[in-house]
Amino acid sequence: MDLNTAAAVISYTSKIEQESARFYEKWGEVHEILREAFSSFVKENKKSEKNIKRAYYNVVSDALETGFSFKGLKADVNVPSLDNDASPYDVLKASIEMETGIQEFYLKAAELSRSLLADVPRVMGRVATSRDIRVARLRSMLEEME
Repeated sequence: MDLNTAAAVISYTSKIEQESARFYEKWGEVHEILREAFSSFVKENKKSEKNIKRAYYNVVSDALETGFSFKGLKADVNVPSLDNDASPYDVLKASIEMETGIQEFYLKAAELSRSLLADVPRVMGRVATSRDIRVARLRSMLEEME
């Protein structure tokens, strides 16, 4: 799905933050070894969603919305669907793939909005950076299991 307006991008960011938070909640409950890290990810997701919405609502007006386009931005982040008996190792691998996709989405959205909006791309850049830290943590956890 193409995302062409700031409202569509903000709506989509809410969706991926909420869906990935549900993923982490579920698998943190299933695998105790993942619980602590995944619980912190859920909190970060909620904070990221709130910060992006706040930045958007503080700067975007109806006039700006109608003239602004995220042309070329695709909504293609997938929250993994795993069998209920997925191992912690499988969950971590799927998490890394999901987080990498989310990070790439935020970086592209920030790049496309940089010339028109100052606050939104800045917040999206911070979220992307936090995702980089998260991916490193997930990879470290995965390496400990190998």
